[in-house]
Amino acid sequence: MTRRAVLILAIVAAPAVGGAYPQFQLSSGATRCNQCHFAPAGGGLINGYGRDEAGDTISSGGDGRFLHGLWEPPPWLALGADIRLAALANNEDALTGVDTEAFPMQADLYVRLAFGQFSAYGNVSYRPTERTDVSAASHIFSSEHYLMWREGPTGWYARVGRFFAPFGLRLVEHTAYVRRFLGFNTLEQPYAVSGGFVEDGQELHLSAWMPDFWRDQVGVRSSGGAAYYERRVGQTAAWGAQAKLDIGDNDVRGTGGLVGKYFFAEPKIQLLAEADLVYQSFKGLDTSRWQFAGFLGSAWFPHRGWMVQLMLERFDEDMAIKGTARDAVDAELNWFPWAHFEVSLYGRVQIIGTGSDDGAPQELVLLQLHYYL
Repeated sequence: MTRRAVLILAIVAAPAVGGAYPQFQLSSGATRCNQCHFAPAGGGLINGYGRDEAGDTISSGGDGRFLHGLWEPPPWLALGADIRLAALANNEDALTGVDTEAFPMQADLYVRLAFGQFSAYGNVSYRPTERTDVSAASHIFSSEHYLMWREGPTGWYARVGRFFAPFGLRLVEHTAYVRRFLGFNTLEQPYAVSGGFVEDGQELHLSAWMPDFWRDQVGVRSSGGAAYYERRVGQTAAWGAQAKLDIGDNDVRGTGGLVGKYFFAEPKIQLLAEADLVYQSFKGLDTSRWQFAGFLGSAWFPHRGWMVQLMLERFDEDMAIKGTARDAVDAELNWFPWAHFEVSLYGRVQIIGTGSDDGAPQELVLLQLHYYL
């Protein structure tokens, strides 16, 4: 595997800003994601409550406040940063053997300015690239920025800018099929308008978007809309229903799906599930197809500061044609030794062309060192 291919994989595997840890939604005692995040559906910069949880509940210890509590920003200002380093071992082809690399994966700065019920949020990101003939400035961009009005911690909200529409589990691992193949891959945030309400027992998000008009994106470029509704059942369960319409230059895709979350207080295991059906029709062609994307995951919290995950995934590109599906088994060990620090060891075995004669497994192991301010 060439260095160029490794860097492409690094970009694909880098956590997206819109991602979060839905594994903590119920297991930490929080029933809604915006208890820990400023964004109404979670993801991005964490608020004061989220920082306290990071130090008191999620990590083995430490001070979760900005700069470890050395300086407290004024109430109208929130700052943050994410830095990730990674080492990778990839066995994509049995003929070429295992390739190993180490590289910087993520460097993001976040800022939020609040003015009563109004706020402005944005980030500055740096990502590596496989091209060596471009300037350093082309590696720097803002993958998420928006203006928002919010009634309060709960209630109605509206926002406009660049962000992912609330949809699905919003996993931090955007290599997950339910993100990668449904329009939520890295750097695919569109320009959108979104609104809805968030309450302790339920939340509703309605969104409409168009492609990023400032810079070319990797992946699907479309206009469309989405709806996501989630209902909490007590303190340990939640279910959601969702629908999405994508209108591209060459095709139209309609997506409908369900989301489920359940936390077993003993032995501290949280289950996460998402299943989506996609109907895709092609413009100018008398053809269409059905697709399926599914995710089933479990997160076990054996001790404070530790999380062990096992995940099963499937994406069927055309349900009418045998051998077009891909399946993956993922395992991840997350260690939060001290507030602001995370060590993650992630492994994946993937088979592309399930049901075909030439489908061969591909193995990947990724070690990440994560620090956030």
